[in-house]
Amino acid sequence: MDKNRFNRMREMLLSKPIPKVDVKDKVMAAVYAKKKQEEKVVKKKIGLLLTVGLLAGASSVWAGMEIVQLKNEKGEVVLEIEKMSEVQQQQLKQQLTPAQKDSITNRSEELMRQLDIGEQIIEGLNPGDAIAIYWPLTEFQLQANPYSKPFIDVRAKPFTYSTLEEMEQKVGHLFKIPVEIGTDFKFTKGKVSYEPSDKYDEEAMKAELKNTQKEYVVKQIPLSDKFRNAEVEYQGQKGSTFLDVSILNDEKASVGAIDSTIEKVMIGNNEAVYFHPSSNNGESFHSLQWVKNGTKVRYNLRIQMGAGTKEELIKMAEQINQLK
Repeated sequence: MDKNRFNRMREMLLSKPIPKVDVKDKVMAAVYAKKKQEEKVVKKKIGLLLTVGLLAGASSVWAGMEIVQLKNEKGEVVLEIEKMSEVQQQQLKQQLTPAQKDSITNRSEELMRQLDIGEQIIEGLNPGDAIAIYWPLTEFQLQANPYSKPFIDVRAKPFTYSTLEEMEQKVGHLFKIPVEIGTDFKFTKGKVSYEPSDKYDEEAMKAELKNTQKEYVVKQIPLSDKFRNAEVEYQGQKGSTFLDVSILNDEKASVGAIDSTIEKVMIGNNEAVYFHPSSNNGESFHSLQWVKNGTKVRYNLRIQMGAGTKEELIKMAEQINQLK
């Protein structure tokens, strides 16, 4: 097994070397929260990820990690979920000194602010535009790793669609999704994201930052033709259901679960994992993740707790899987 699934997160948070990744998505893929009222939950989880990054060299950090593997029809592992329990989180925190705890709190606030700034910049762009944001080193990064380098936050604004017909013209050759799921959930809107390119001039951005004394530097970059993911919202009388679709590469995917109960379930003959938030973590969604047998298509179906049960979620997933 890989040393731990937070390796990429640790690399980004400590910035060594400059990771050409979308910081927003890498962090939020683990802490997933799009609504402002969930900000406290996000800060808590970013703090945990910072703790993990700081202590990643200690073998005790990963001891006893619960792992769930999903296999395809050939018995090959296609998705691996690693869960950190509340007890493990408390054990991590106990390994920190008071100074480290203060630094993590400050860095969590700093990261939230940087993520918010990036979101504000993206909001002002046109669909399909891509940017690179050059952030200088922070005191926390230098304290954590004297050899740290600045990181570059690479982002792209997704294409948006008001009808499934329009969206299918863009991604219909990759996968199929229904216009309605469950009893009354109807397609409301969708968006499709592509990877930004890595065609930016790091040295030029560094020089501009130094000459202008700006807090950060933003440069527009080309958008690649590599599909990242598609997101769809379905609305029903009781609330909303969200479907995220991505395509796996040739390697198995890894997912981290924090403050969630995880359970392997079946969608027909397709293995899946069910996530249910812990009662005290403030989240409002439960979800299913699976990789469709015979394909590289990965689905993440989320529904508001009051809008549907676990059984209804599984029926929706079966409906999605039946499409060809």
